[in-house]
Amino acid sequence: MGLTDKISPFQPESPVKPENFEGRKEIIDKNLPFLRQSASGRPTHFLIKGKRGMGKTSLAEFFNNIAEKEYKMVGVHVLNDGVHSINDLIHQIIERLLNEIRKETWSEKIFNKLKNNVKSAELFGIKLEFTHDEKVISNIKDNFAFFLKDIIDNFEDKNGLVIIIDDINGLSHNNEFVNWYKSFADTLSIEFGDTIPLSLILTTYPENAQILHEYNPSFTRLFKHITVEELTNSEIKDFFTKTFKKVNMALKREAVDLMVRYSSGLPNMMQEIGDGVFWMNGQNIINEKIAFNGIIRAGDQIGVKYLRHVLDTSIRSDEYLTIFKKLGSDFGKSAFDRDYSFKKQKMLEKLNDKESKVFTDFLKRARSLNILEFSGAKKSGHYKFTSNLFPIFFMIESLKEEH
Repeated sequence: MGLTDKISPFQPESPVKPENFEGRKEIIDKNLPFLRQSASGRPTHFLIKGKRGMGKTSLAEFFNNIAEKEYKMVGVHVLNDGVHSINDLIHQIIERLLNEIRKETWSEKIFNKLKNNVKSAELFGIKLEFTHDEKVISNIKDNFAFFLKDIIDNFEDKNGLVIIIDDINGLSHNNEFVNWYKSFADTLSIEFGDTIPLSLILTTYPENAQILHEYNPSFTRLFKHITVEELTNSEIKDFFTKTFKKVNMALKREAVDLMVRYSSGLPNMMQEIGDGVFWMNGQNIINEKIAFNGIIRAGDQIGVKYLRHVLDTSIRSDEYLTIFKKLGSDFGKSAFDRDYSFKKQKMLEKLNDKESKVFTDFLKRARSLNILEFSGAKKSGHYKFTSNLFPIFFMIESLKEEH
């Protein structure tokens, strides 16, 4: 089979399709009963928290897929990156909902209610657009619980509605959003009790969830909290074994051990490594050499997609990049405990004179770019990376130079 005939089973560029979703069994088992509860008429709110690359979107979409297929609910997935206005959020939800239900025979009943505010726009087919009339949207915002109840009451062969607000980071510094959402949730509970089959799934970073809690602790008490952390080595090994088996490829033990090691618990790194190894393989058995080359390829992709825009435009000093690579090399030679922290004094001992002179400025610059952060008290001189993607990338960069 030539390269042009191959189709990778990995998805490094997008959230994982529900049918390919692996891992997170404990989280899924714990929260599926609450999702089922929402389908029976009790509104339920989920808050999925996790650092970048932890698979929050894939998990939300997995729950959405279950709701659609098993509980016959309508799923609406709003990608909310960068939105700071509640009105803009409401507009997105309504527009996405209208386009989701337009294929249903009963959708005309809903469109007739909104006919003065809906238009069709042609772009490779028909897409429905909802009005940008601020007065209309503000009115819906102020009565959002009643609006959704009215919409759901017009569903005929569907049992309810799931709304995913994917990435509320832009709204996390908005006290108005916290108060509005709390009021909306309270209205659902007080006015409709257990008679509205509705589930809302929000995703955010842990630090932004904390900001929302500080605005109003009652806000965070509304939710079933789901914390998405690193995958275990066992989960990653199972993922690689099952996924390569789908395309009739087997993994040598030393190959899968290397791939698990460099995945470092990160779902996006795992997908990149799997994809890199897949394209490096010209046979049905994957050995350590093929795995090594695939990891190098994955490191290049991670650099381009996630890190280069920061490193190339903000850290131009050769000494800075050399220090990062030395950190990566140091981590690569030690056991992978996924801590990736270091002591300033210990690292200084491994630097040459030129690097030592800029090390204090290097630490300040890296912290200002959110690459490094203090690990513990500031005066301890103990640092760690804000994301495991950074040390893994520098480990791979140092690996390339050493081979």
